[in-house]
Amino acid sequence: MDKFIKFSTPEVLSGIKKGIVAIGVFDGVHLGHRKVISAARELAKEYSAEVAALTFIPHPRQVLAGNEAVKLLMPEDERLLHLIESGADVTGTIAFSKEIAGWEPEQFLDELVNSLPFELKGICVGSNWRFGKHGSGDRNVLTDYCQKHGIAFVPVPVLEYHGATVSSSVIRQLIRDGELALAQELAGRPVQLHGKVVAGMKVAGKELSAPTANLDVTYGVLPPDGVYAGTAELEGEIYPAVLNIGFAPTYNVNVRRVEIHFIGYSGNLYDRELTVFLSKFIRAIRRFSSPEELKQQILSDIAEAASAVK
Repeated sequence: MDKFIKFSTPEVLSGIKKGIVAIGVFDGVHLGHRKVISAARELAKEYSAEVAALTFIPHPRQVLAGNEAVKLLMPEDERLLHLIESGADVTGTIAFSKEIAGWEPEQFLDELVNSLPFELKGICVGSNWRFGKHGSGDRNVLTDYCQKHGIAFVPVPVLEYHGATVSSSVIRQLIRDGELALAQELAGRPVQLHGKVVAGMKVAGKELSAPTANLDVTYGVLPPDGVYAGTAELEGEIYPAVLNIGFAPTYNVNVRRVEIHFIGYSGNLYDRELTVFLSKFIRAIRRFSSPEELKQQILSDIAEAASAVK
């Protein structure tokens, strides 16, 4: 088996003698995840230690669930970046596999401790985190293991925010239900879609005077079909954007697509990786009597989107 933990910033490790590890999938690095990192930060102060955030790539459910795999909220490199921004000194990844999924909890913890290049002083996890064979490892197993090995252990209670449980699963469902404002509050950042620009119908620019980028979404959960206001960063500039998510009934297109018009940008976006942030639902998708009627509606959508993201 390859090295159990791969650290993304190995140059930082040489200065770390004692460490606190925060462990979790951390998809989306939402408010609950940041609470775990904050708890690790506080524990690190007690031991004059550094904080290492350890995440799993791929997501365990992607390994175990096959076609029912979870749709991740953000790319892995963004996840690691946000963990650092949330207070971790260094990040590490565990290449999750079916082999690791079959380990008993104690074996997983032994591998973890033996793979760290520093003295482990403490572990912080969400109190409902499960690990090991059949998810048999829990806070009780961690408590016993840490007591036996002289390691501090802090299980961080699940975060409740305005009556909603903060979790990646809850945020995904909120987005699917169109509850973008609440999803953004729980995530602590705007809802995002990430993917590559692929070939589209090539009609919006010519007939509708609104060229669009057709996004093949690889990360992020799609909200209900509709027209949305959003933003994206391109070449160091932030552009307001209009997103059309769904079908194109005016053109009898029955394939669900994500089309983006960047307001004030005229460059070629084909084959580029883009991250777009959703800010507001504008209207539902509907069939127009003619391309000209659709064109006028798009102009109105653009004006509303530009105003919404000022």
